[in-house]
Amino acid sequence: MNCSEVQELLSAYYDGELADDQKSDVSTHINTCAKCAEELAGFQKLSRISSVFSEPVPTQLIWSQIKEQLDQQSIYDDPITKPEGNDRRVSFPVPWSFILAATIFVAAGIGWFTYQSWFAHGEHDNFTAEFGHYLDEFRHDPDTAQQILLAKYTNQLVAPNQASEYIGYRPSVTEGLPAEYTLESTHVIKMPCCICVQSICKRSDGSTLAIFEHDDEELTEWFGDRPSITASCKDKQCCLVELDEQIAASWKRGSRHITLIGARDLEEVNKLVAWLN
Repeated sequence: MNCSEVQELLSAYYDGELADDQKSDVSTHINTCAKCAEELAGFQKLSRISSVFSEPVPTQLIWSQIKEQLDQQSIYDDPITKPEGNDRRVSFPVPWSFILAATIFVAAGIGWFTYQSWFAHGEHDNFTAEFGHYLDEFRHDPDTAQQILLAKYTNQLVAPNQASEYIGYRPSVTEGLPAEYTLESTHVIKMPCCICVQSICKRSDGSTLAIFEHDDEELTEWFGDRPSITASCKDKQCCLVELDEQIAASWKRGSRHITLIGARDLEEVNKLVAWLN
């Protein structure tokens, strides 16, 4: 088996869901391939992280929202009443020139939509790869990772209180940080997915933490296909990604997301989730 085939089966292999012959083939490959062995280690680390959290219990608010959606759904499930009596319909002759013009208009619209969809998809794929490079570099050298990010995307260095002039809201860091952190810089960055605010913070020992605040709806393009888990951190549903000895975490704050890069452990994630919310 090659790496691509093995990596598609790693999750099932780790969960013990493979047939004996497949399990043997994957195990043989992992024993001789450092890259796939590292991918498997990622699943193992995420499993250890997830074991810390208890299973979330649905709140009364969630049940109320489900009931409301079901009530709204019933409006559309009512059968359509068939008109009584004769159903008389009036038709009008339509010139062929109008039909031709409408067809061209629709075709042009579909073509433009297809182009836009393809272009946007390509942009987002590129962003996933580029941000992945940033994540990989951040683990070893946050300063170099920052230079790579700022060189790639249009950005503006701002004072935290000025960021709202560019994005229309006050970043969470303007309310301050826990005592052991200091805010080093704030940038407004134009990314393919959104315009975000990035704050670089320093711990008391000089190590670096990055906080992004962004209003895009999806997180998949930020972390790509890296192994991740969803867990409850201080009553917030967090997406957690293991980065060697560090953690990346993302959660919703109102209508926006906050993404934390470089957390040391789950205790630090919980502390910052509680503070920034």
